Amino acid sequence: MSSEQPVARWLWNFANGALVIVMVGIVSLALALAQGVADPPRAGNLWLFDDFKSETSRWTFSAPEGINLHTEGALIAEFTALTTQPAFALTEGPANNFVLEIAGTPRANANDIAYGLVFGWQDETHYSAVLVNGNGYAEAYQQNGAERVVWFEWQQWPHAVSGDNRVRVEVEDGRVVARVNDEWLTEAALTTPPAGKMGVIAHTAGAPGGIIFSWVKVWAGP
Repeated sequence: MSSEQPVARWLWNFANGALVIVMVGIVSLALALAQGVADPPRAGNLWLFDDFKSETSRWTFSAPEGINLHTEGALIAEFTALTTQPAFALTEGPANNFVLEIAGTPRANANDIAYGLVFGWQDETHYSAVLVNGNGYAEAYQQNGAERVVWFEWQQWPHAVSGDNRVRVEVEDGRVVARVNDEWLTEAALTTPPAGKMGVIAHTAGAPGGIIFSWVKVWAGP
């Protein structure tokens, strides 16, 4: 006589039911994550979204000789000659609290080029910026004329990658939180008001190549 006993039907039904519950939970969690449930909060309503696929009359391009800013299904910063000065694409920003996020990626063999976002821009020497490059470096600072207040010194940082990077700042009540790919980079107090133009920035120590900016998003708080 076999020592194996058939599994009780109630236990079999219980196991099947538990498996269904687990699978439903996994699917629900995946859907929630895909919809951004785990992302850091973005205060306010979507105030601006531009993927540079249509007219760009709201934008002002500021680029020194050797950098060509143009749109071609995206915004492209193309470095054609030796220059260490940054290029900016700028638009008017909201007056109050806001979240600014940009997405960009280096073109082939352009990992040395630094790129990111800029806000509180008054002129080429008065603005705040957060940048990364394709070699895994990041920095954040506020430029006040000849003085630079460093929030995060240019250094390797594990969440900056060689492909697409999303750079974001959350500005609220005189403070800024900077993130790269949703990961916290640094937090600082603003020494000047954040009001001004905002957009993207790119610069290089002389290496040729280009950066593709896929989109710019802004959420504005009350």
